[in-house]
Amino acid sequence: MPKNASRPLPKIRLAGPDGLPKYLQLKNALAQEITAGRWEPGDQLPAEDLLVEAAGLSLGTVQRALRMLVDDGVLIRRHGSGTYVAKRRYPMGGPFQHFRFVDDTGEGILPIYTRVLRRFVVEKGGPWHDLLKSEKVVCIDREFSINNEFSVYVQIYFCGIRIPELASVDTAELNGVSFKDLLSRKYGQSKASYTERMSIRRLPPFVAQGLKLPRNTVGVRLDIVATDQNGNAIYFQHAYIPPNERQLLMQDH
Repeated sequence: MPKNASRPLPKIRLAGPDGLPKYLQLKNALAQEITAGRWEPGDQLPAEDLLVEAAGLSLGTVQRALRMLVDDGVLIRRHGSGTYVAKRRYPMGGPFQHFRFVDDTGEGILPIYTRVLRRFVVEKGGPWHDLLKSEKVVCIDREFSINNEFSVYVQIYFCGIRIPELASVDTAELNGVSFKDLLSRKYGQSKASYTERMSIRRLPPFVAQGLKLPRNTVGVRLDIVATDQNGNAIYFQHAYIPPNERQLLMQDH
């Protein structure tokens, strides 16, 4: 829901010289408001009629300014939902091993944009401990934006002793990075095979909150284990996929 959706919006002051068309002045004003933090990445903008009232402009002028911001990648539109501030995009290079959602042609794969949410040393026991056989298991939580349409919450568990740099590098440097390629390139961790298990369940509260979904949203959980040529686990992943209208391609890689 947009911030302060139930209250009138403060007046939006147009930005730019008086001779500049009103839609460009409004575009500049909205972009400045977003930069200043009035609306943060992922936030929904107020409805168009509220923006019309706050800016004192016609609906057509407001729509034109919003359309230009969408074209610039500042905003994104979600059909049936509204207009949102785009999240910073960190495109992940393919070919993708997982989360390959099919595009409208039925032949292409939608682009993936990733960002790191947090990294922490895992204190609680779980299947990752038995698989990784490590005294120091580290987890990195990431958001995978699928073509800016919806997001997947991904947790990757790995041995912090076996892969120390991944446990200590600035997390900002991991945005948009394919962990498979990084492990292969820097550590010689060559993947031999994947095992994937799927279940349908309620998304955990921290996932629903992280993806800005209602509590008790039901989605898909993928459990993914990557092993090397000797059968040793390299990493373990939980991937939480919310309801969406895209097809997930499942096949041998």
